[in-house]
This record gives sequence, structure tokens and C-alpha cells, in this order.
Amino acid sequence: SIGEKFHKIRNLVFLRTKLKFLKKFTEKWVEEEGNDVQEITIDRLGSEAGPIFLQVFKALKKEPKFFRLTRDENQDRTCVFTVNFKREGAQDGGGPYREVLTSICAEIQSKIHPLFIPCPNSIHSVGINRDKFVPNPEMNSPQNLRELFFVGQLMATALVYQGIMPLCLPSIVWKHLVGDPKVPTDILGFDHMTSQSLDMLLQLEKHGITEENFEQVIDFNFISTSTSGVEINLKKNGSEKRLKYEERHEYVSLVQDFKLNEFNVQLDAIKSGLFSVYPEYAFKLFTWEELERIVSGIPDFQVEDLKLKTDCKGVNSQLLNWFWEVIAEFTPEERSLFLRFVWGRTRLPQVGEERFIIQKSTKSENSLPESHTCYFTLDLPVYKSKEVLKEKLTFAIYHCRSIDTDYVV
Repeated sequence: SIGEKFHKIRNLVFLRTKLKFLKKFTEKWVEEEGNDVQEITIDRLGSEAGPIFLQVFKALKKEPKFFRLTRDENQDRTCVFTVNFKREGAQDGGGPYREVLTSICAEIQSKIHPLFIPCPNSIHSVGINRDKFVPNPEMNSPQNLRELFFVGQLMATALVYQGIMPLCLPSIVWKHLVGDPKVPTDILGFDHMTSQSLDMLLQLEKHGITEENFEQVIDFNFISTSTSGVEINLKKNGSEKRLKYEERHEYVSLVQDFKLNEFNVQLDAIKSGLFSVYPEYAFKLFTWEELERIVSGIPDFQVEDLKLKTDCKGVNSQLLNWFWEVIAEFTPEERSLFLRFVWGRTRLPQVGEERFIIQKSTKSENSLPESHTCYFTLDLPVYKSKEVLKEKLTFAIYHCRSIDTDYVV
């Protein structure tokens, strides 16, 4: 099939070449009738408005054509809907749209609307990927699966429009979406403790465990625990069946199978959303690492990378040097907050030609920096010291989250 051919050569093709090909490839699914870009109203200030994710879910039409390019739109379109923030004065040139996607990802990876929950490595503070989330296995109602399908549709638009969705997900998720086989080492990426236990059972001699002392040392039954904390029988009456030495390989295989497939219902819903917008073989172009970076961006960024994307207007060299020193001193979290402040995103895209503009502000040293998220622009007052610049910029990234709040009515 076409998809399998793409899959076989994907490691031989540069990412930029793939994206150029994809842009032409998707024109095959351009609708004959032009679809107006939908405009939705989001209430971020009302106490009873509810999560932004659910507001967007209810407001947007779900037909796949509304997530694709349309014939009457130019090829530089960067969003599939525009946002009107109720009682805020923002004009959506891209900034509010990106802010909404960022907010959606924050909500569905939190207790606000937990479609995704912290992985065991995060809960137990062990191993790698302690910042990662996995699909919530309890989110399996028809409504939940419709919401996950919608998440997949949004991810598909991010692939084409580079609308960054900062989803912190381990390899097992991205492999499922591109059709790569999941392997036991993937468990280590989200459940270190389970992986460690299984490795111990496969290497008993290293731990001084023999057939003779096995049952005195190992007190396992044929059960596992889901990510949401539910006890799962790995075989009939597993909670009552004590693990024996000769059954250890069977036990390991059963746990691995459960862990690698625990989220399949949720991941299949996301995948169906992806493939409703563009067919599966379009995604076969990418490795799972590429898909992650395209959809979710780069979690942290090198200051030098941002410098290469930067144009300056009227900013003196000393002020500019102080600015870059401050950015370099920021923690990864603060750099993400900075990007959100100036661009409505928390990550740099994997690719893209967007330029960051730093321009001189006419306001006094007592003023805060101002951003124009639609245009990736920062207005920087002429501060008299690096310390003042850092103080003002830090306050802005932590506290100035509303867009164009001078115009709130």
C-alpha cells in the first residue's frame, strides 16, 4: 500500500521535505465548496463558563472538512477557527487561537478535565519522563471517546498548520498513532517501577533468587494495577493465584501486554480523529519522534535557536544583551511562560519560518514589557539595568496572561 511504502522510506527523508510533500499531498482533500473559517466565542473570565476545552468542543462543527484547507483560503492559513474572547479586546490574528490550543492542552492534562493523567513515573517521582501524561483509562464513556476523537482532529490540524499543542505524552502514545510496534522498553518511559519489577523477574540470578527461595522472596499474584489505580486480574481469579517460579515468564508477558495496551481504547479514539481529517498513510511519513515534535513542539529551547529567529527594531545593543542573558537564566518552565506571553504557545515549533520581533517601547522604565501574540512581537522599554529588566519581564510572564486586557469591558 501507499502507506507501507511511505513507512519504509521515512527514515531516509528529511523532515522539511516530508512537510513540503504533505502540504501538496493534502490538497487532494481540499473541499470543492469553500468553508468559511469558523469563529467561536470563548469566555475566560466568567465563573460559570466552564473549561475552555468544553467550550471549544461544543462550539466547533465536527465534520472533517472544517479541519482541512479550503479552496477559497490562501495557503498560508494558520488556523482552522478564530477566537473572540468575551469581554476582552483581542483581534485574532493567530495569538488567541494559539492561546486557546495551549489552554486546551493544559486543561486536559489536569484535574480540570482529566482526559490525560500523570504517568506512574510522575506520581512516584522515579525514572524518566516525570513530566509526562498518559490517557486516563477511566475516560471510556461515549462522551469521553467523542472528546478524544476531537483531540485527534485538533492534532491533525497542528500537523498541517503548525498549531502547537503542548501535549506531554510518552513514546507509547506517539507509536500507537503512527502504527509503530510498542515494545517492553516503552514501559520504562511511563512506569519505571513496573518495568524494574519485570526486569528483576527475568534476571533472578542477579538478585540471588533461586527456585528454592522464590516463594519466600517474591509475593506476587496474577494482578496488575492500572494507571488510574484499579486492580486488574491478568487471568481468571488472578488475585487469588500466587505466582510460582515456573510461571514467571508468563506473568511478565501478561503484565507487559496489559501495560502496552492499557490505553488502546482512548488511543484508538484519538487516532480515529486524526484519520478523519487526513488518511492514515499521510501520517506514515513520520517517525513517532517527528510526529511528537511537529504536534507538540520542542519542550525547551536553546537561546541561540531563538536568536536565529529574531529581528530587532530600535533596541540598543546593551539592552538586547541583557535581554538574552535573562532568557538564558530562566528555568525551562519560565522560558515556556515567556513563549506563551509573547506568542500564545509554550514551545517553539519543530519547523517554521516565524520571526520573533523585539522592538523598542516608547513607555517608561516603570512599565512592563508588552506583547503582541498574533505577531510574535515584544515591546521592550529601555530599562536602566539588567536587574530591572529581569524583574519586569518575570512579573509579566507570570501575571500578564490575558490578551489585550486594556480593552476588557
